[in-house]
Amino acid sequence: MIKVWVWVLGSLIIAFALTPVVYNAGKALSELSATKDFNGIVNKFAKWSGSAGLEDFFAFCWPIVAVMLLLPLIEWLRLGNNREGGNPWKFRLPHLAGRRSWGQRILPNQEVFLEGLTGFLMTFGCFVLIGYTMVKAGSVGWSADPQTWRDDLLYDIGRALGVAVIIEITFRCVVLGIFLRAMKITSAIAMAAAMFAGTRFLLVGFSNLEGIDEEMLSAIRLTGIVVGGGEPFVRLVVVFLPWFAFGCVLGWARWRTASVWLPIGLLMGWLLAARFFEKATQVMKIPDHIAGYFFASSVHTGIIPLGGILLIGMMVHFFTQNHGKEQEVED
Repeated sequence: MIKVWVWVLGSLIIAFALTPVVYNAGKALSELSATKDFNGIVNKFAKWSGSAGLEDFFAFCWPIVAVMLLLPLIEWLRLGNNREGGNPWKFRLPHLAGRRSWGQRILPNQEVFLEGLTGFLMTFGCFVLIGYTMVKAGSVGWSADPQTWRDDLLYDIGRALGVAVIIEITFRCVVLGIFLRAMKITSAIAMAAAMFAGTRFLLVGFSNLEGIDEEMLSAIRLTGIVVGGGEPFVRLVVVFLPWFAFGCVLGWARWRTASVWLPIGLLMGWLLAARFFEKATQVMKIPDHIAGYFFASSVHTGIIPLGGILLIGMMVHFFTQNHGKEQEVED
């Protein structure tokens, strides 16, 4: 478990260090591409860099760094307690010391489509209603030039599905699987959910860069603004708590079904509903500070969406009760 956290934090630190460098290089390449032609991949990157912000570059750098550190992590995880020899990574308990490690394997699933579709309909339907409520409450308003939900529909569906698959394989299949071998079920689910919510907490922190010269930012200042800038407590309530609760629902769905297909459907519906409202609405300034805790800038943030997540959690519990006893575990 500690090794996984070292991998996440290490990749995070390196990504924060690389982001300002890659950002400035990308902007320079974008300007240079206006007068000089490069090959297809470089031209596409230059075109993307011209309109991308620091958050986009961070979202570009972090996965690449995480993948680069993945092979060392896998090798580190393979260093068992009973491995002999002069291994420099010898920060571990002796063989068979402490509690026995158990985990839950992913079982073959004959109801992939049904579970995925059920999860999708749960979250998509619930958060479309929450989004409509936000419009009526004045938290967001219809855009003056809104895009219809049909614009780039296939792209939005494919992107939501791809992101959901990648995230669920990473957090619920790999990370949660490792945590289940180190602690109790509820603790493992909560720990994986905290990592899941923490990622979103950081990405939202990039909104604090508004009005700051991004080209002059150092890695240390960028980290300070993203992590602690603005109103961290407000961000903790309206961003971290809903995403943490939803991460717990996803982890519970994975545990109850011994499969990632229900969590993938749940996350896909959550992402697609937010995308539709992002295209059609704009954020309205709410003068009442307290009201801002209930309805924030998207269908994912605020106390009202948190209530919707709790409702979805109850539906997931009801839907998965036919799975009977908790699935078989393996050593």
